[in-house]
Amino acid sequence: MKKVLTIFAYAVLAFVLAAGGYFAGQRSRMSSISSALPRNTLERPADESSVSPPPSRSNEAAPAEEPMPPMETARTERNIIEKNSQTAVAPNHTEVSGAPITIDGSQAEVKLYTSAEKDENGEFLWDDGNQWVLEVQKDGEYYTLINKYVQLGKVSVMTAADDSGEGVITAVVSTGSGISVEKYTYNGTSFEGETVYNSGVLNVINSTF
Repeated sequence: MKKVLTIFAYAVLAFVLAAGGYFAGQRSRMSSISSALPRNTLERPADESSVSPPPSRSNEAAPAEEPMPPMETARTERNIIEKNSQTAVAPNHTEVSGAPITIDGSQAEVKLYTSAEKDENGEFLWDDGNQWVLEVQKDGEYYTLINKYVQLGKVSVMTAADDSGEGVITAVVSTGSGISVEKYTYNGTSFEGETVYNSGVLNVINSTF
């Protein structure tokens, strides 16, 4: 009986050792297969939406910027002065200056008037503001270029001729709040006036105009 038990014990031990060897071999085989698989197969992220996109290439050329459209040139508005059979000069106006000018190949007169009076010495008695009239007189007809009230200032006039000999009139209107320069040219039937300079509203402290 004792011999039978001994044989049975050896049989159990042999079975345990055989089973242990079998499971150890299977584990070693699975480990070898796992190590042979690609890493991206084994280490697959749980949420593919969390994967960041590949960084952009720094050496890729940036798209060329479209050129800006050219800005429109500011257009100068022209004031058309038609001829008139009557003058704008009032009886109480005094002539400040006059000069000849050639328009359309013939002679004309440019005259500047003001409402300020003169004293016995011929000096103007300037008020805080005066009315000014600038006219071109030709063949009994008048072109009134300026007819305005100027506060704390005056109107100065320059006559000239362009390359073709046609007359050009420039008027400088200076006031206590700024200065503007007007240019007048004859187009064959009327005068065209345009503002070539305007300082805008200023608080003038001193001026030689």
